[in-house]
Amino acid sequence: MQKTIDHKSFVYLHDMKKTFAIFIICCTIGVLQAWAHPYKVNEIPMVHLQDRTRYVSNPDQILSSQTTTAIDSILYNLEQQTGIETLVVAVNEIEGGDCFEFALQLGKQQGVGKKETNNGLVILLVTRERYIQFVTGYGLEGTLPDAVCKRIQIQYMNQPFSQGDWDTGMMAGIRAVNRYLIDYRDGTERAETSATDYYPPLIFIAAVLLLFFVFAYRRLRRKSRCPHCKKHTLQRSTSRLLSEVNGIRREEVVYTCTYCGYTVVREEESQDNRHDGFGGRGGGPIIFGGGFFGGRGGHGGGFSGGSFGGGDFGGGGAGSKF
Repeated sequence: MQKTIDHKSFVYLHDMKKTFAIFIICCTIGVLQAWAHPYKVNEIPMVHLQDRTRYVSNPDQILSSQTTTAIDSILYNLEQQTGIETLVVAVNEIEGGDCFEFALQLGKQQGVGKKETNNGLVILLVTRERYIQFVTGYGLEGTLPDAVCKRIQIQYMNQPFSQGDWDTGMMAGIRAVNRYLIDYRDGTERAETSATDYYPPLIFIAAVLLLFFVFAYRRLRRKSRCPHCKKHTLQRSTSRLLSEVNGIRREEVVYTCTYCGYTVVREEESQDNRHDGFGGRGGGPIIFGGGFFGGRGGHGGGFSGGSFGGGDFGGGGAGSKF
């Protein structure tokens, strides 16, 4: 009988512990939910104001510190190379739930992008809405079109985000944006270099070829002109080899005018291609090349705070539900 009572007591205490643990977990979740209030636009911390090398606002710690540091480094180098300013924000919830309008107002109020070029980019991740939003400044809409923004989200970000892997999705998206913008800049520079460096030589070569053909045509016309009737109707009728030395053929050539029958005898020299003096044709292709600049180093500490450049936004960009 005593053993039966002890067993019942043990089961009762075990159930009480489970109930208490569940109660604690529910209370903790409730407190966290109450603490994680929806953000207003003016409540997003602007870390760029304290350190101009930081571009990621991560108040709810959705992204790891390693990821935010890596993204900051990428976006700092992107700004140094292209002048493009980027703001990345990752939060649990926003007031109103309209991710596009929230990101647009963030860009406008913070002046992301240079004032002269309006080349700002805002990337907003809202986990409660399960939404990723890109917004581009006026001057960046042609460089980073809406379709490209959408494609980057679909190909690189949505799948990791759908699994709650915020770090992987955000890093993949930022790297894709960076690659696209750098490639776009390099492609534009190559096109400008090509137009500047290669058009003048091509024009020169074309001019030389044109002069050659004009000279050859006029020489041919003179050769076919009959000295008697002045018409260009002389044709070669017969020839006689006079000598051949070192591949140089010397001939006596008779030309007859098909119009008036006048005959002209000329001595001409020509190159015999069978004795061109060369053992063969060779030479490989000419390869134009050029080295690339070495790797770009990171940035160290000691940077003071800054602000964005006063850019403006008009509504370009794209968003995706994941």
